[in-house]
Amino acid sequence: MTPTCGVYTSCFADRCACDGSPFEYFKSYGAKYCTAFLELPGLSAKGAAWRNATLKCLQEKIVPLLPKDGQSKSCNCQQMQLSAFDSHVACYTQPSASICELDVSDWQKILAATDPVKTLQDQKSRKQLLVVARMCLVDPVAVQAKDVIQKVIDKLK
Repeated sequence: MTPTCGVYTSCFADRCACDGSPFEYFKSYGAKYCTAFLELPGLSAKGAAWRNATLKCLQEKIVPLLPKDGQSKSCNCQQMQLSAFDSHVACYTQPSASICELDVSDWQKILAATDPVKTLQDQKSRKQLLVVARMCLVDPVAVQAKDVIQKVIDKLK
């Protein structure tokens, strides 16, 4: 099943009101990249399965972090952003659907969708991308994409 991205703006952002905060995540990052990933043309079947599993995982990691009292003002925006970013590596490299096992063509499409210029400038994005790339570089299954992965690491250093 293909996930949807509306949950970031219609649910998460309502339950954790961070508009105007430097730590706002749901609209400026979560919804933005969820939509970019869903609109990726030409992913292989394995790439589409990775995308769907990853988006679902990212959304599921957020739910338990939302304020349980229903009061959006009680949400700690900085902690929410940090926790959301911290979930990226685990979701991208799940044993059942790891980016490390995708073909080079899928890697190239995914990297292009992540707005490489902005990603390289944002410290949190750089950090998670570097961690994922290093994990994939030593993954024995990631043989096909090793050259692309090494280029990513070289750019992030």
